[in-house]
Amino acid sequence: MTYAELQSNTLAWQRALKFAGLYKGQLDGITGPLTREAAAQWRESHKQLQTRYGRLDKRTEDNLLTLQPLAALKVRQMMTALRGLADWRLICGLRTYDEQDKLYAKRPKVTNARGGQSMHNFGIAADVCLFRGGVDIWAPSEGPDSIYKPVAALAHKLGLVWGGDWRSPYDPGHVQLGSLPTATLHRAYTTGASTLAQLL
Repeated sequence: MTYAELQSNTLAWQRALKFAGLYKGQLDGITGPLTREAAAQWRESHKQLQTRYGRLDKRTEDNLLTLQPLAALKVRQMMTALRGLADWRLICGLRTYDEQDKLYAKRPKVTNARGGQSMHNFGIAADVCLFRGGVDIWAPSEGPDSIYKPVAALAHKLGLVWGGDWRSPYDPGHVQLGSLPTATLHRAYTTGASTLAQLL
């Protein structure tokens, strides 16, 4: 999901803003002053991170904008360091439940998570990929020559969960903020019961 798409769905946008602790109104799907104020705070928080750590490529910036500010801080720090080594880009940030279900249905299988079961659905996960000459590079993903060694090192250093530590599925391009139960995240995200900061 792009940042523009996120904003175009008012209820989804309110849920993201409320989860970030920025929106104080009801989850009613109606754009009012509280929604606009929270949206401005979201943009400002991302702008401050961009000013502090520097601007990255457009695709990475677009995906960073969809992340919860608390996650965006760590992921931006990682991406800034990675871009100093090679052409690493974020290829996915926030993903809707519907997008997740379509990914789950793909064959060969690429994810074990249905909609509401992925950290991407709550704006706290991102996928990174290496590019060379504008072409995405995926291998070698394991072993001493793995292209993901710097991703692993930075993720661990920054306190992010790295998908390469998993066995099923092994997902070395994936990083996320924390390992909260998805049922807890789903309830908080869809009802506004808790913010991300309160859960962490």
